[in-house]
Order: sequence, then structure tokens, then C-alpha cells
Amino acid sequence: MNKNKHLSKALHNEDFFGSLDVDSTKFRDWLVTGIFYAALHYYESYFADLNKHSPSHEISDDWIAQDSKLALTYNDYRELKQYRRDASYKARNFTPQEIRDIILPLFNNIKKQLL
Repeated sequence: MNKNKHLSKALHNEDFFGSLDVDSTKFRDWLVTGIFYAALHYYESYFADLNKHSPSHEISDDWIAQDSKLALTYNDYRELKQYRRDASYKARNFTPQEIRDIILPLFNNIKKQLL
């Protein structure tokens, strides 16, 4: 995919999680998953601009960790990725406060750095 397609997918994921009312939805696990994948597509748009196309999460992880511009967000990314894993594989129930106070700020830090 090219940069614009990744940006479009990131915005699509943002539209999805933004359409859910964090206080009333029973799908907070999917909300967290959408947040993570929006962030990942912002990273992928950055790499596409460098003509790099990641075949896996592991490769993306390495690229994020090794890029001097992205190193500032690497801990945010790792934390957000862990929340996504918890949502997907551990059936973790997130509170609205966790999403507002922890998860969304991680996403916003990443997005701000990449745009």
C-alpha cells in the first residue's frame, strides 16, 4: 500500500473507534483494537513514504525502534500494542477512564509525532 492508502486506513479506523461511545459501548475491546491499528497505519504511512513496506508486525516493531524520529514514540507504541493484545487475547475489560486517560493519549502522542 502507498502512503495515502495507509493514511486513509488510519482515518477509517479513527472513524470507527470515534463512533463508539466509550462510556456505553460493550465493545471497548474492539475500540482499543481500532486505536492500535489506526496508530499502526500512521507508522506504515511514514514507512511507505520511505518506500518501505512491512510484511509483519515484528518488522514494523524493529523499524519503529530503530528509526531516530520514531524512537520517541516507541514506548507508546509498545504499550498500545500490549493493550491491543490484552483486548484480543486476554478478553480484558477496559474502563472508560483507562481508554480516555491512558490509551487515547498514547495514540495521540504517536499521531502527533507522525503527522
